[in-house]
Amino acid sequence: MMLTIAWTIISLLSITVAQTPKIERLNVEHMTIGEGPHWDVASQSLFFVDIRGPKIFKYSPQTNSAISISLGTDPVGFIVPVKNQPDYFVVGEKLKIVVVHWDTKSNELLSKKVLVTLPEPQTNRINDGKVDAKGRLWLGTMTDGKEFEIGAGSLYSYTRKEGLVKRLDHVSISNGIATSENNAMFYYIDSLKYQVDASKFDIETGNLENVKSIFDFVKEDIPGLPDGMTIDTDGNLWIASFGGNEVIQINPANGEVLQSVKFPRVCQTTSVVFGGPNLDELYVTTAEIKITAEEKEMFPESGSVYRVTGLNTKGLHAANFDLLV
Repeated sequence: MMLTIAWTIISLLSITVAQTPKIERLNVEHMTIGEGPHWDVASQSLFFVDIRGPKIFKYSPQTNSAISISLGTDPVGFIVPVKNQPDYFVVGEKLKIVVVHWDTKSNELLSKKVLVTLPEPQTNRINDGKVDAKGRLWLGTMTDGKEFEIGAGSLYSYTRKEGLVKRLDHVSISNGIATSENNAMFYYIDSLKYQVDASKFDIETGNLENVKSIFDFVKEDIPGLPDGMTIDTDGNLWIASFGGNEVIQINPANGEVLQSVKFPRVCQTTSVVFGGPNLDELYVTTAEIKITAEEKEMFPESGSVYRVTGLNTKGLHAANFDLLV
């Protein structure tokens, strides 16, 4: 009997150890606002941006190394590979959606073509973007610069055939975007609302219906602003807390906080995506925008990128932008 109890305790301890997440800081140069992580299954690489760098990045886990290149002087909000076209990427640059040919072997920018310019004032910029299962690009805007204006941004979708479609207006800081695995729900974050919204989603038309709040950072006493977001195969959302140095996992059906991953050496977690060969590694970008010298001393790894393993869940295959739809 005593031997059985002993083995039970040992087994429980082993499970506990196995479930403890491991956080690893990656070999990536310091960024001002690391954002928009996208895992590319074909190349087994992580792509992301430094908005104020302004630079686009590719991180290769096989060598634990990253390359980066600047497209110019305008801020960049996101980077997503183009479907079936290696080394071609759709990028949000200031108020333009551009396609760039970036030779990632030689690290040379070979071409840049503007697809569309958003009809917004130059005081705005693109902030974040994702692609849905149809290959349709979703992107949002916010104020660019010191004079911040609440409600000045919008949420758009774009394909070459549909063109640019405004989906939501009066947005303050357009951020996290995620869709459910069955494409029936669309999740969205306007950071200054301090909440996650959900809509019924028509994947064929891109229409959003019955927008409602499903999680409130203030009511749930979560520090910071909700920022970037992704979804796992169980339908749970993973949300970066800007100013809260953590990533939380929530059940969108009931608003329950399932777990929190802390990053004690940074103060601004910005976005998240699942990657790795099995899509069970969580990549996390961070920033160090407008932090004081004291904060920099307290959070010396701000502006880093992390990989978290041991979360016992997997993400969905991130869609690439389809130039043919």
